[in-house]
Amino acid sequence: MNVHTIAVGDVRLTRVGYADVALPPEFVGLAPNDVARVTWREPQWADGERVRVGAAAWFADANGERLAFDPFQAADGFLRADRAAEATNQRAIAKALADAGFARESVNRLVMTHIEGVGMVAWRNEDGSWSPFFPNARVLVSDTVLQTFLAGSRGADDDIQYDAWHALVDQGVVDTFEDGDSIADALVADVRGAHCPGHALLHFGDATATMIGHLAVSPLHLVTGECAQLQAEPAAAWDLLRKTAEDGRILIGPLWPSPGYGRWRNDTLVSGE
Repeated sequence: MNVHTIAVGDVRLTRVGYADVALPPEFVGLAPNDVARVTWREPQWADGERVRVGAAAWFADANGERLAFDPFQAADGFLRADRAAEATNQRAIAKALADAGFARESVNRLVMTHIEGVGMVAWRNEDGSWSPFFPNARVLVSDTVLQTFLAGSRGADDDIQYDAWHALVDQGVVDTFEDGDSIADALVADVRGAHCPGHALLHFGDATATMIGHLAVSPLHLVTGECAQLQAEPAAAWDLLRKTAEDGRILIGPLWPSPGYGRWRNDTLVSGE
């Protein structure tokens, strides 16, 4: 576990990391020659030709309210590989968050840039049913993302994403936001799509920091551009990503390895600034 905190105006943003792993570049829609193009990739963002990815959750404390963001999203293959791994990991993550001062019971709202897997949005009970991972929190996602998801059909028998999210909706804990909505003080939703219909950017402190969701699954996409494997509109995502990065704001990537953020300066992502 590693913890990094940054201040954006009156808001404190904290990343609690569970694991950083180096994966083949294909996992993030890249080829080895794409990785080699990024001169600043090591040691922070890559290990040789392998791309570093983080399993983490972000939190914000503002005006007496605690929000969580994209907790361990797109990590089901690792965290929920089978029921035994699932039970072990969700308990271990709950303990890690509590040890870092972010007990799951302390969260008031869980804000998602989009839906991609279960991550730690939901808790698998011993009987196989689902309940909110953060038991006292409302779950927020864009109206377009939720409508698109609910309009889809269940896939394979092991499609836990479908079961978990539908369970949360049925329990009445899921709310939606629209483009331009102020989710909390100094936090505005920017629903732009690109990665998937309704994908949102989250702007903190008058856009001095932005959580970019999965526009850049890896920081390397700031150089390599379109991520055809993972993004529904790769060209649009690339254009939006560069426009978001070019003013030097803090960029937060929920899947980026520790510290999980940086600034784009002189064609380089400067880590932890």
